Amino acid sequence: MSKTAHYAAAFNVLGICYLFPPDDDSNRAAMRLFTLPGFAQQWPCEVDNTLCSQLSRTAAEGTEVLKSAWQSLFAGPGALPAPPWGSVYLDAEGLLQGDSTLALSAFLKQERLKLKTPYPEPADHIGLILFQAAVLASEMRSAAVNTLLSQHLMNWLPRYAQRLDTHGHSPFYSALTRLALTTVQSFIKA
Repeated sequence: MSKTAHYAAAFNVLGICYLFPPDDDSNRAAMRLFTLPGFAQQWPCEVDNTLCSQLSRTAAEGTEVLKSAWQSLFAGPGALPAPPWGSVYLDAEGLLQGDSTLALSAFLKQERLKLKTPYPEPADHIGLILFQAAVLASEMRSAAVNTLLSQHLMNWLPRYAQRLDTHGHSPFYSALTRLALTTVQSFIKA
């Protein structure tokens, strides 16, 4: 498997974990990956041992604990403690569907990518961006992946990770976001 294809698989796993609850059929295999001994050896970039241990330990906490955390972080009800949309962090208004979302939508249109999801999420949801990165990487379009990640995700992902650490109260999703940050940074540097 090529390095770009290996990243495509990683971006897909990450996207699944953000978009689907842990008990969803789409997510069970992804969540199981993190409980496997040595999962980091299958990852396309180096994963810190402490982060690997935290992911493995917290992924094994049980479906109900993880489902409750996912519900609180991504579905509500009520305000989400760490909103998973880029426009909240990038646009002066701090609202959904801001100028940064329009720029991302224009990029996706330029790259002939259409979001196909049963969920009414804005295009700048972290899971959807990672899915689009997976599609581009699977098509070996490294330059487009790099643009997507550097211009439409890395400009807000560190702030999201910080907010999740501070307000999210989920060791698993905090660790997952550090893994996403590490993976995205590694792809951009490669």
